[in-house]
Amino acid sequence: MTERINYPRTFTILALTLMSHYAAFAQTKPVAKKETQTKPVQKQPAAPTANPVPAKAKAKALKPLPPKFTLKMIEGERLDQGFPGISLTDLINAVERGASVRKGEFESTSDFDARKAAALSVKFLGDYGVDDTFAVVQSVSSSGGITRVLRYTFNPDKSEVSVFVLPSSSTLNGIGAPDYQTSRREERGLDIFDFDTKMESQSTYQGSDAYGATVTVQKSTMLGSGIAATPVSFLNFERKFIYSNPSAALLFKMENSKAARELSELKALIVFKLVEPYMHYNFVQKKPTRDSPMDIAMQYKYISSNILGIVYYSGLTGEIFARLPDSFGRPQLLPAADSASAPTDAKKD
Repeated sequence: MTERINYPRTFTILALTLMSHYAAFAQTKPVAKKETQTKPVQKQPAAPTANPVPAKAKAKALKPLPPKFTLKMIEGERLDQGFPGISLTDLINAVERGASVRKGEFESTSDFDARKAAALSVKFLGDYGVDDTFAVVQSVSSSGGITRVLRYTFNPDKSEVSVFVLPSSSTLNGIGAPDYQTSRREERGLDIFDFDTKMESQSTYQGSDAYGATVTVQKSTMLGSGIAATPVSFLNFERKFIYSNPSAALLFKMENSKAARELSELKALIVFKLVEPYMHYNFVQKKPTRDSPMDIAMQYKYISSNILGIVYYSGLTGEIFARLPDSFGRPQLLPAADSASAPTDAKKD
């Protein structure tokens, strides 16, 4: 089932993303295959190998998971710049497998909810479970255009960095969910962070209209992934499809020479907790026309989350430049009265 949805921001993103793909794709025209009859070639049996490799050994080894994130990692002035964070794609795939429990025809809602909760209560990605705190690492760009959720600008006259966090607030139609046919639901009012876009397939076919005119249609299937969060409390501005004149989420000072060295490697650590229903889905499709012969199908998958905070740091040294909110991850200091009485209390013991 497909659904045509007029989302200006979505189609603008699709067009910009596809621009680079089609620039190379258009240079190579498809070659029609000519059917020829050839005599069958009798193959000689392959010589047996001396040491056959077991099938299991041929399987690609799973990459090790990063260490679990804890708030202690960001209490100081530096974050280990080698900390990779969790792979958003791996997390989505793992949560999707755990949450894709389908309701049986004769199963009550209470029994189904209990079974789904039990399926998600176990560890679903190595030692990770739904109650853990997750952190993903994203690059922050100065030239992201409208497609970038995380951006920065630098004012050399003021030696000041402006950081932008720009989620959209689209309606998610739920198409693509494992239980879409039996439990259709739309989601509104979420902060949508589109991070990764992957081209799944490209091809061409001949399309024609009612008058017999034909045109070569470029067909693309794409997969997008990101985070769909409950409205982020520390982002105090109106959400839009496209931000033509956005407000900065925060400002911080940085010397020009340091900015020239550091900002091209600026990273953002996004820290969040999973919340029900754990996954969100959206599907959009652009049908081809004579003037725009592109057939684009885009499937989105989002982790359902509550974003706790964002830390901006150097990808070169790990130095933490700023936090959203400012208190996020900082060690909790005792009030002056409590700290003064602590040594006295220790002597009494």
